[in-house]
Amino acid sequence: MEEWELPVEEVEDFGTAGDENPALVDAGWKDELNLAEFPIAALTDRVPDGQTTLVFEDRLERRDSQPIVRRLTIMGTHKHGLPTSLDDEVLVGLIQLTKRRSNFTDARVHFSRYELIELLGWPQSGQSYRRIEEALHRWVGVVLMYEKAWWDNAAKSWVDEQFHVLDNVTLYDRERWRTSSRSGKSGKSDRGGKAERPPLPLSSFRWNEVIFQSFQAGNLKQLDLEFYLKLRLPTTKRMYRFLDKRFYRRHRLDFDLRTLACEHIGLSRSYAPTELKRRIKPALEELERLGFLEPLSAEERYSFVKRGTWRIILIRGAGDAHAGAEAGRDGSEAAQILEMLKARGVAIKTAQELVDAHPPGRLRTKIEVFDWLIQNEDRRIGKNPAGYLVASIRSDYQAPGDYRPQPARTRRGLEQAKAASREEKAKIEAQDQDRRSKADESKLRSLWEKLPAADREAILAEVKAQNPGLGRMKSMLEPLCLAALEARIRQSRRGANQALLFPESGSSS
Repeated sequence: MEEWELPVEEVEDFGTAGDENPALVDAGWKDELNLAEFPIAALTDRVPDGQTTLVFEDRLERRDSQPIVRRLTIMGTHKHGLPTSLDDEVLVGLIQLTKRRSNFTDARVHFSRYELIELLGWPQSGQSYRRIEEALHRWVGVVLMYEKAWWDNAAKSWVDEQFHVLDNVTLYDRERWRTSSRSGKSGKSDRGGKAERPPLPLSSFRWNEVIFQSFQAGNLKQLDLEFYLKLRLPTTKRMYRFLDKRFYRRHRLDFDLRTLACEHIGLSRSYAPTELKRRIKPALEELERLGFLEPLSAEERYSFVKRGTWRIILIRGAGDAHAGAEAGRDGSEAAQILEMLKARGVAIKTAQELVDAHPPGRLRTKIEVFDWLIQNEDRRIGKNPAGYLVASIRSDYQAPGDYRPQPARTRRGLEQAKAASREEKAKIEAQDQDRRSKADESKLRSLWEKLPAADREAILAEVKAQNPGLGRMKSMLEPLCLAALEARIRQSRRGANQALLFPESGSSS
């Protein structure tokens, strides 16, 4: 278990995202904050035979009281086993159905499997129907045991809770119902002598009281479901939900690498730091490519603490649509000043350090003086304006004698104009990024089609070996195959040897 040092505000923020403006809470798709904090499912779609327990834990250091050791134990049944990555995706879908049906006012939710499959973007096939049923049976049997790890939003406290996720599930067999209707065993006859077919019954599930009370207490956050579902890898989806929660009121996060990777994403504790970095790299790259994370080099991303211990830095991407929405909702002065520094050329990492180290008043004053110097083409700025601004803040440069502060109304007008310009620029960049992502995917598909059959089979075999439970679901294997192909291409480029693409077969693409 790794220590996780956090300020008091961080501990409190775990449960405050549910206290947002009610008008905003009612809009869009949702995620429950406790379910986003720790993994409640394995990262693969098949758990080793005989394994029926998973345990995740971390340690919260607090300034004025004893640290909290939070622990989650997930216990599956011998018949259905532990929940898997696809089960986790189904659970996200059940939360959306609850929002859609009653806006979290009724623990019993009526639904059709067709509707749930459509919501998740899965193919309407027999395999998908069977996979939905497996997930529902598993969630009825699974027990979650939280030890000082379940946030009670009503009491504003970490508590112990032990419960099943779903209390019960009722599934109707449509085909069987239709057969009995056609045979005339139920329903009244109409004037033409044909039996009236009663409406098809809807299946249903009921949430456990603990989870449902958390819904009703507003322990929810916004979830971009479309973004979540288009992510290729289970590791990326897990990382996205956790980070999307933690980025609330923050643009920069700093974690112990092992705590993040093993306790909050779900990677094996047996991995060394080098292997942990390798395992999470595809997820980081996917989130960077889609604009959710700021791209960072390995030197910027990781910092060495001591043997076996590394820190990882994650910065919210400028192209992330959530970042602007949360900054506007939060309205925090720190977030505004961070954007002002970035707009004037200060690197995001340096800007965050300045915001963390200096009071807002000094930062605003230095930015106003800097803007005045730029406007007057002052030679003190030199060839590196952003560097001058950083130095003026750190060394507390005095304002020039002839400097006159602008009226507040003028400053607000200038900032609003600059903010509008930045928003438009971010929107254009996001659109460009989306087009590039689609173009990259199209190129990968084209390359996949051109590969020799033996090479395609090699990749497919590798993906199936890593995700055994997906072997029957062709449409879900495709994005994983493309991701594996992309990884091989990158490896071959680094090695400057095209033969590295398929070392086993020796064939080339």
